[in-house]
Amino acid sequence: MRFRYLLTLPLLCLALWGQDAALKDTFLQAKALWATQGDREGATTRFDSVVAALAPKAAGLEPEWTQVLCESYNWLAVLDDRSAQTRPRAQIRLQALIDLNPDFEVDRALTSQRLASLFDRMKGEKYALVKLSYAPEGGRLLVDGRPGLPLTRKFLPFGTHKLTYTRPGHAPAEITLELGGREAKSADFKLTRTASTITLYVQPSDVEILLDGQSLGYAIGKAGPEAAPLALSLGLRPEELSAPFIIPELTPGKHRLELRASCFRTKVLELGAELATPAADHTLEPIRMESSKGTLSVSSAWPGGELFLSGQSRGPLPVANLPVCSGPYDLLVRFPGGGFSQRITIKEGKSLGLEARPKPRLAFAGLESGDFTGRARFLAQLEALGGRLQSLAYLPTRPDEPPRDALARLKASREAELVLFARPVPDKVIHRVELVLATLDGEEERLLVKPLEQDPLDTLVARLNSVPRLQQPGLGLSLLDVPGEPGPWVLAASDLALKAGIQVGKPILQLQGKTVATAQVFQQMVEAATGPMAVSQEGLTLTLPVQTEALEIPLGSPESCYPAVLAQLRLLYTGAKGDEANLIRLNQALVLMHVRKYDKAIELFRDARLSTVRGVSQGTIDYHTGLCFLRLGTTYQSEAGQAFRQALKYPQSTLLGPDGPLVAPLARQALEDLK
Repeated sequence: MRFRYLLTLPLLCLALWGQDAALKDTFLQAKALWATQGDREGATTRFDSVVAALAPKAAGLEPEWTQVLCESYNWLAVLDDRSAQTRPRAQIRLQALIDLNPDFEVDRALTSQRLASLFDRMKGEKYALVKLSYAPEGGRLLVDGRPGLPLTRKFLPFGTHKLTYTRPGHAPAEITLELGGREAKSADFKLTRTASTITLYVQPSDVEILLDGQSLGYAIGKAGPEAAPLALSLGLRPEELSAPFIIPELTPGKHRLELRASCFRTKVLELGAELATPAADHTLEPIRMESSKGTLSVSSAWPGGELFLSGQSRGPLPVANLPVCSGPYDLLVRFPGGGFSQRITIKEGKSLGLEARPKPRLAFAGLESGDFTGRARFLAQLEALGGRLQSLAYLPTRPDEPPRDALARLKASREAELVLFARPVPDKVIHRVELVLATLDGEEERLLVKPLEQDPLDTLVARLNSVPRLQQPGLGLSLLDVPGEPGPWVLAASDLALKAGIQVGKPILQLQGKTVATAQVFQQMVEAATGPMAVSQEGLTLTLPVQTEALEIPLGSPESCYPAVLAQLRLLYTGAKGDEANLIRLNQALVLMHVRKYDKAIELFRDARLSTVRGVSQGTIDYHTGLCFLRLGTTYQSEAGQAFRQALKYPQSTLLGPDGPLVAPLARQALEDLK
């Protein structure tokens, strides 16, 4: 007897292969302790631990674990019944078994005749036997709307029950039974075929199935032993195929079957009309999807970057030849300051390489409450703003996060340098929305837009994409257009240009052998230069190298969004050195003056020192320092005067750029005004 039980252990191991290993071992040990050693107490202890683990979650157990729990109750009843002291518990075990699954049949070879009779009597007090037959078999049985196994014998509680039997390709059948005590009834289901069915197995699982362009769902799960012959044809095990996916109603005519899955090629099958007529069940050969991947490489000269693809981290940069499923992705690189984002498409068998340069991150905090016509459309445009931005990495809102919470989170985490939120403007009829774009330190700009316009975000996009330059190519000359002169007048020149022979106070006649009438034309030609340029003055031609010249960011321009400009400058300053860093500080201070943060601007002016004395140079910094002190009030007139006097020491310094107004005359006038 015990030997027979041991033979069932390997089979049970297979049934529980996917479940908790420790609990499975406890259950098997309990059976073995009694079957081979007669250890009643040891077996009881282990069965009790299995029941304690499974009984509290009995309603949600998988069928395999429900079977384990039922068997445990059966074994415990048998073990309890062997002792007069524990015999009263045997009936409690049987009642728990009946309540869990009245269709469970106790093992009559294990259970004594007296205990089996008690089990039958207890079950007969509440349940009636129903004998069922199914034609054809293989369908699905519902009892009072709840699915159950299509068994040939079922025990149902006394009362009225509606039984429904369904099978794909057949019309369902219903039988209503009135059950009472000591009464067995029969239910014979005979279904009428209505259409053909298609059963298919797919490798791998989680594949979307579409018929004639309409999604039918996903082939998921794992196939059982019944699929072994089909799996063998592909050299696979049954569990490597999906569970059977059934197309239940195939209408007459030809059909197009399409299978889609991430990382795999889409597969299309043409189903002939003979599969639909005459109506029958068809099982297709297993379908193996073919992998579809490419490779991605991302590098950066900036340290500390982490790569994300559609929100999933792919590790720190650099990333070389990373295998990626083909398809579109939102690529994001997060740096310690700033980020890089781009919409990419990985093509099958192709390699894509990118160089990531950090950009300021703009986080959309959301649209505040307030109903207005076009709200959904306007919100969709804000969510899609990132695809239109060239100089910013865009972070859309998190689902169901209020703007106030988003703003608090962003300030605490500092995962973005800029934040954008929108609020409807209260009015009798709300037809405008205020866009507020600000740095996390509070520098902000506001823009009123009309959400019903064709492109209400056009102005915002243009301003965010406008990034003022800090440098331009030049020849070391400060030029001025003078009426009546044949070319731009040389107002000042660098030491290099003077040594080459440039004469201050005389016009430029030709550049690269071409006549130049204005300073603007001159600059356009220099911008397009690829090497040194030939400059002509009154019969003298000399060659000057193209060099980099500093610029100021123009303030008060409707083309720029200054919080975004400030975020760009703060990011550029990271890692900058020497004159490059000090030029960035100068422009940071100017933008802070523009947004009336004069105290912060003063700190930057004091730290900035340029080694140059021509164009935008040290004299420029000193002059703006004086202006900033004046903005702070009369208390700082002494400091302002000192700064203006310092600016006078640089007679070739200019504002805006090398061709801008000279600083010295402006500083002299400012000192006069202070008297």
